[in-house]
Amino acid sequence: MRIVGLYLLRQLGLVFAFAIGALCIIFVVVNAIEKLDDFLDSATPASVILEYYVVFLPEMLKYVTPVATLLACLFGIGRLTQRHELTAMKAAGIGLRNILAIVLPVALCLSLLQFLFNGWVVPKATERKLAIERRYLQQLALQGPLFNLYFRDAPQRTVVLQRYDPEQRQAAIVLIEEYRTANAPHLLRRWEAQQMFWDSLRQVWRARQVIERTYEGDQVRVRSFPERDFALRLRHEHLLQLQRSPAEMPLPELRRFIATLRAGGQDVYALETNYFAEFALPFAHFVVALFAVPLASVYRRSGLAAQFSAAAVIVFVYMVFARVSQIVGATALLPAPLAGWSANIVFLVAGVITAWRTRT
Repeated sequence: MRIVGLYLLRQLGLVFAFAIGALCIIFVVVNAIEKLDDFLDSATPASVILEYYVVFLPEMLKYVTPVATLLACLFGIGRLTQRHELTAMKAAGIGLRNILAIVLPVALCLSLLQFLFNGWVVPKATERKLAIERRYLQQLALQGPLFNLYFRDAPQRTVVLQRYDPEQRQAAIVLIEEYRTANAPHLLRRWEAQQMFWDSLRQVWRARQVIERTYEGDQVRVRSFPERDFALRLRHEHLLQLQRSPAEMPLPELRRFIATLRAGGQDVYALETNYFAEFALPFAHFVVALFAVPLASVYRRSGLAAQFSAAAVIVFVYMVFARVSQIVGATALLPAPLAGWSANIVFLVAGVITAWRTRT
């Protein structure tokens, strides 16, 4: 059984490596055709172009490795089926369940490794890739001030910034309001400031030209301060995140970014759905293996052409279903975790049914 397992994994590994290499080359060629003129127009050095495609490689691998696993299972197992080697294995008492017991643990390990790769390595590489695009291709807006920011700093306190310059760490036209309770808001105090700066040494906000209005029954007491410090939960680092693309953020940072936007009263359904989809995508290795191995173990006269057609159809349906589920999640028709995982759940159920109905 050990020799058969190693032989089976070797066959799958060869197809997996070839598929990754071929798909990455296709990615590079298509992208180069699209961007090469822009690189030449901006007089980009050859070393920078080479670096661009090196840091682009992790993003390619993020999407092509599940497809490579699917192709490896369909073509690797399919070739053993067409050459009747799988029939010989079954005659020796090594059935479909034994093959799944070999393939699925490897697919699960691939899923765990890719989860770490997608969650931490890919964002760092993407950060450098986007930096090159900003500098040489000018495809992304340069970093600049942020406008009209609203935050629920605490259950009983809101902060509104009309303008914030992250480079200067300076806010303009600031409004801070405090309420009696979160459930039945009654305005207690309101501060208005023309400017507010982040003091990185003391970790507080220092406001200038501050007007404080205190509401006591029907009376309003007004006081003015040339300067005043505010110890808010909102920090400069939170505002700095708003300039970055979510694709540049490792998963823990992306979670904090979504929390910051939610505190600012923004709609985060789409981002939350994509966040949970980042957890779901790596486990496509396990799902497609469970689905593809039983499918490829059945002998078909059409041979490898049928396996290729099946791979194309499965990839297309999976991608469409994943995209549709994210759109549905963005409209809040489904909870964000369910929308992010729905494609994997559907294909997992289909894989279990396929494995159950396939002759072992």
